[in-house]
Amino acid sequence: MRILPFFAACALALAAPAGVHAEGQGLRLQQSLPGAPSAEPSELPVYVIADRIEGVASDELQASGDAELRKPNALLKADTIRFFRSTNEVEAAGNVRLQQGDDSVTGPRLRFRVDDSRGIFESASYEFAPRARAPTSDLRRSSQPIGGRGEAAALRLDGEDRYRVDHGTFTTCKPTESGWEISAEELDLDFGRGVGSARNMRLDFLGVETPAIPYASFPLNNDRKSGFLAPIFGIQGRVGPEILVPFYWNIAPNYDATFTGRLMEKRGFQVIAEGRYLERTYNGRANLQYLPNDWVLDRDRWLVSWQHAYIDPARGMSGAINYNRVSDDNYFRDLSGRLALATQIYLPQDAFLSYGSGFWDGGTYTVTGRVSQFQTLQDPQNPVPIPYDRLPQILVSSLKQNAFAGVDVGATGQFDRFEHPTLPTGNRTYVYPYLTYPLLTAGTFLVPKIGVNATYYSLDRVPAGIPTSQTRVLPIASVDAGAVFERDMSFAGRNVVHTLEPRAFYLYVPFKDQSQIPIFDTSRADFNYAQIFSENAYLGWDRIMNANQVTLALTSRLIVPETGQEALRGVIGQIFYFDDQRVPIAGIQPSTDNRSPYLVGLGGIVWPNVYAEAISVINSDNFRAQRLNAGVRYQPALNRVLNLGYRFTDASITPPTGIRQVDVSGQWPIYGNVYAVGRLNWDLNENKPVERLLGVEYNAGCWALRGVWQAFPNSAGQDTNVFFVQLELGGIANIGSNPFEILRRNIPGYTRFNQAADPLRQQFDYFD
Repeated sequence: MRILPFFAACALALAAPAGVHAEGQGLRLQQSLPGAPSAEPSELPVYVIADRIEGVASDELQASGDAELRKPNALLKADTIRFFRSTNEVEAAGNVRLQQGDDSVTGPRLRFRVDDSRGIFESASYEFAPRARAPTSDLRRSSQPIGGRGEAAALRLDGEDRYRVDHGTFTTCKPTESGWEISAEELDLDFGRGVGSARNMRLDFLGVETPAIPYASFPLNNDRKSGFLAPIFGIQGRVGPEILVPFYWNIAPNYDATFTGRLMEKRGFQVIAEGRYLERTYNGRANLQYLPNDWVLDRDRWLVSWQHAYIDPARGMSGAINYNRVSDDNYFRDLSGRLALATQIYLPQDAFLSYGSGFWDGGTYTVTGRVSQFQTLQDPQNPVPIPYDRLPQILVSSLKQNAFAGVDVGATGQFDRFEHPTLPTGNRTYVYPYLTYPLLTAGTFLVPKIGVNATYYSLDRVPAGIPTSQTRVLPIASVDAGAVFERDMSFAGRNVVHTLEPRAFYLYVPFKDQSQIPIFDTSRADFNYAQIFSENAYLGWDRIMNANQVTLALTSRLIVPETGQEALRGVIGQIFYFDDQRVPIAGIQPSTDNRSPYLVGLGGIVWPNVYAEAISVINSDNFRAQRLNAGVRYQPALNRVLNLGYRFTDASITPPTGIRQVDVSGQWPIYGNVYAVGRLNWDLNENKPVERLLGVEYNAGCWALRGVWQAFPNSAGQDTNVFFVQLELGGIANIGSNPFEILRRNIPGYTRFNQAADPLRQQFDYFD
């Protein structure tokens, strides 16, 4: 029977013991356990509960029979507990259980210092909970903290969130799971820093044990940590089997570097170095790759890449550098297994610096200087045009709102020097001053605008008969008007806000012959929602389309008022031409129809867990689709998603045959914890696949195994085959080649095991 009166006496005695003059404080900790620093007295008491308590008035207190010692965020239970007042230490024996937060350790005997949570557990079994991650501003990615469990001949408690396991094991698997564990002579677990290290370690996976490893370290939260990373294995068609061994250097919270040795069966040994940096006003990364004496080509091959971004709002300055160069045209096609790289044609080499400030009592201006050129990766069987270099480009913009009588005054200007190895070159300078008079209310807007575009060309190396100096001056006038109407209604049993948003845009630009002006950087704009409200049918300033037209559009939405989420959205728009368009480009004559095709879009949550969207350009005469992009996603839960998409363009838009493609992708359980992942993009015109991906994932809870095969055409039109095999050990390490980027890009809605899914994108991807 528990002796209740002793509880109050012990609580009082431990809070203010005899011989210690510390009103309102606990006992002062004396150093007796090894390595313990002196500490100030705790301000919180320690309580002891037991069936029998002896020595209440002496230095040593002994509790037996369902004994408990309690302090904030900690609970110790044992058959017998001895408490030493002078050192603030505890000895516990018999069915000992220590609970600190969500961590739990059990064993037959414990010696423990109360104030700083230091102690030694004999023959311990432990289970540690994941620690919550604090927000961080350094380079580390968002990671998932992990917990763990294991056995130890002796477990040392070295302070808050720090443990040392002697002759023990560690795993992230739950007791009901089987898979892997680490065994080591000495294992340090520092959950505060998120780092674990082991000496004389072996890894046991499904009964297969590795040879002893003298020293190894690993993260406890997928966080950054210096050391060798798990090796990466893979197979690619042009390099054969390969192994990559990365070494990660965590230089500082805002600096790191990765050095990788890559051995390819067909190509040889490649060295890869990547560094990242992050400061208050700038950040970036650099990537260097070097392959000495490619075994196939018998020559050196290399890559240099540097991305740098700078922004200093206090000075009004920003800038960026994006420099990329490779040794030869086939570098990515031969050595890369990533679609985004293997299909690259133009490598940008670009830098800019921008300065913005205020003037004229609230006005603003921005000046930007830029240089831009490209390395063009040519395929002799399918050559591509070489773009112009801009050496340099200078852009200026300014705006003064409410300059006078509610009128806004603004201007933009630009100077470009265009260089090319074979085509005409020259300078282009334009200025575009404008006035607007915005009339705005809570639910309507009316914005008339008038401006003049004046452009001057100074040309070199032009054909005979083309003037080397040309000037073009065109006035541009527009009126943009719209409104937003709302009403409350019920839809599918839910209260929603229904909107109607009509918009009208009138544009006038007179015709001017521009046939003798060279085309440096101009192309026909895609017909989309943004373009039907723009001032020019072309992208770039070498051509300005004449216009006497009005655009009419209507958008309607169903919005959930509690979250602001769009449950459904539809849009329809069309341009009506009062004059024929008369400015061609590259021999392509503009349409002479009196109206444009319809632009129609519809998307939203059409059924629980089903999101669908479609955007189409429809001929206004025969109502046949000229372009259609449609997709449906079914995602009832994490790791379960099915996608179906269809893409169509008419031959008049994409000659000679147009585009007809079906895209199917998904991630779905097929048996127990076995999941299938895959994607098939099929060309209906050619009756052949464009991209293929097929894989299997197995989720065992504390470990996962996945194998993925991908095939895609590179920039030379040849298929590249890539194989990925990866073993994921419960947040400790990923062994093998990483397929996550490939899976996310190919399977919209794909999620990794044990991670939250990204929210469904409530928008029209094809015209936003």
